Order: sequence, then C-alpha cells, then structure tokens
Amino acid sequence: MVDASVILKWILGDERESDQGKAMQLLHTWVEGNVTISAPALWQFEVGNVMCRVIPEEAPEKMNLIVDLNIRSIALTDQICRLCFNWMKTKGVTFYDAAYLAVAYDIQAMLVTADERFVKKIGKGDHLCLLKSIDV
Repeated sequence: MVDASVILKWILGDERESDQGKAMQLLHTWVEGNVTISAPALWQFEVGNVMCRVIPEEAPEKMNLIVDLNIRSIALTDQICRLCFNWMKTKGVTFYDAAYLAVAYDIQAMLVTADERFVKKIGKGDHLCLLKSIDV
C-alpha cells in the first residue's frame, strides 16, 4: 500500500530527497512483481490535483503513465469510513490521509508513506511505516 506522497515521488521526486531512492526502489520492486501496490481509489484525484498545480504542462502525460501502472484501487466501505471518522476525531487527521491507513487495515497490508506529520499524529502501528524507514 502506498499513499499519494509516495506516488508523487515517482513523478515529481527530487533526487536530493533522502527517500527518493527508496520510492524508486519500491516502484521497481513492484514492477518486477515482488510486491503488490494498492491504494484507495482517491489516490488518482490527489495525485492529479498536485500534478496539475506543480507540472501543469506535463500532468496529462504523467498521469497516463501512472494510471497505466494499474495500481490496485480499493473502494471505500462502511468499515473503512468508520475508521477514517474515528481517526479524524481522535488523531486530528484528514479523511483523505486516514483512508489510506484504513484501507491498509482492511486488506491487512502495510501503508508506506512519506508524510512524517501523518505518522506522528497517528503514532506507530502494525500497518504504517515511513518510506525512509523501509528496507526494500
């Protein structure tokens, strides 16, 4: 499982960022078939929104490349939404961010994120890790 922060590193990542290399390693590991990449269906909206703001001229072509990767999109369920609302109230996170983690819980996966603020708010857990901390 990845969130938009990791997907955007595949497209926009700055090679000077310490976790850019790990994002690319994760992508290559997935393309080779060694891991499965999933995300809630909202990833396309988040990624498209950022790309249009940051690289408007390249956004359509780059979005097509990312969509062609066929990231497994997971639809939200009642249970996933309940987890999101709970974390919004108790942890002060957005529904968008909570959705990635709730899907990870739902499908028994690990969410890899580059969003350190989100990880700080949620706290350590079985289904959450920072991109910079993974060993691909």
